[in-house]
Amino acid sequence: MSDKSAGRFQAPFVMKMSFYSPSSKNQAKNAAHIKYIGTRPGAVYEHEQVNGSIELESAQHRPDPDTAAGHVLYAHERPGSHGLFSAERQPPNLPEIQKELQEHQGIVWRFVLSLTEADAKRLGYDDRVAWEDSLRLTVPLAAEKMGIKESNLRWVAAFHQEKGHPHVHLVIWEKEPVRRKGALSKGERIDVKKVFMKEIYADERVRLLQEKTAMRDLMRDFAKASTEKAVQLQREVSLEYGKVQLEMTAIGATKPGIPPKPYPEDVRLLSDQLKELSRLMPGKGRVALKFMPEEAKQKAREIAEKMVDQPPFKELYERYMKSVEEITRLHNIHPEAIKKAKDNAHNDLRDRLANVLLRGASSMQDTLVRGSLNRERGNEKPALQQEQQVARSVWRSVWRELDKERMRQEAQSEIEKRRELQRKTRAKQRENEQDRER
Repeated sequence: MSDKSAGRFQAPFVMKMSFYSPSSKNQAKNAAHIKYIGTRPGAVYEHEQVNGSIELESAQHRPDPDTAAGHVLYAHERPGSHGLFSAERQPPNLPEIQKELQEHQGIVWRFVLSLTEADAKRLGYDDRVAWEDSLRLTVPLAAEKMGIKESNLRWVAAFHQEKGHPHVHLVIWEKEPVRRKGALSKGERIDVKKVFMKEIYADERVRLLQEKTAMRDLMRDFAKASTEKAVQLQREVSLEYGKVQLEMTAIGATKPGIPPKPYPEDVRLLSDQLKELSRLMPGKGRVALKFMPEEAKQKAREIAEKMVDQPPFKELYERYMKSVEEITRLHNIHPEAIKKAKDNAHNDLRDRLANVLLRGASSMQDTLVRGSLNRERGNEKPALQQEQQVARSVWRSVWRELDKERMRQEAQSEIEKRRELQRKTRAKQRENEQDRER
């Protein structure tokens, strides 16, 4: 990325790297790190449930979170993470990875690759799939810059959808230890970072090139006529691009932001509420508010009402309602009309969130069935973890739905205000023309 194009983003791409030389202490750390990045409550597991920790011979060998085995644990397990992935499409086996790292006699490298939330959204790197595809392409190239052949390469990673700075934790090691130096030279660090940046910013570079080419052609066509016209055209193109972005947001085509992490007490409360709601729902049929028994409808709406009054949701809700009022005031300033519009908007939003909660409660039904089987076997912990995982997922889904509606409503409000301004401007112009004719 050039300095000019990099300026279009909030902050530069961040790459942090550390390494762990082979020792019994670091081997334990490496194993613990893997589990820590991979399996803490809040991780979303793909195709398989990661359950508990690697079974070690004794408690004193349990991986420390600061170790390399511990770092892999951290990436797959901490709140907000989305599970471990690797070069293969099938999810890696966590206990096997931990065991491999505990026995590994070579160096283990840990990376954290990070973007700001706004830049991640713009570049399409605010979800796990994008990072998975990118790392499967770039990690072998980055390892090559470190002198590691792809045939001798091992790696796992986990995506953390962290509010403000989504990032991945990447752990690299060699199947058969060859490299003896853990630290990367300045040149190696630059080369490795360039590999990741080249892929992450690839689409943006193409877009910038297309914009530059299109603008150059337009400027060339108009240069013969007038420089002033060419500059005016450039302004109009920029304004039109902004209008398109606004209209896309107004129809709900823009992705919402990254939800903040819920507090443990919020997770416990929502888990209890979802379990209560799930007991009021039929065990079959379409999961939608309009098809639910009245008791289930009331409970889902009650939970939604309470959630929008909680701090993480309240700001979004208030901004949503403010935009509703702004749009209404453009056409009707009567208090009764404004109240009616806000009541209708509130009820519509509440029911949208209630549908999200019902889908979550349906997932909780399945979780409770599996949990009862685990409890019969005397295994209480996995059942509780699964219930809280469902609650976290629903909490995030409610936040995203609310943020999406907030963005859509604010964009509609801005469009309406611009239209009203244009209408007044045209009316003023007609009035001035009539005055001149007189």
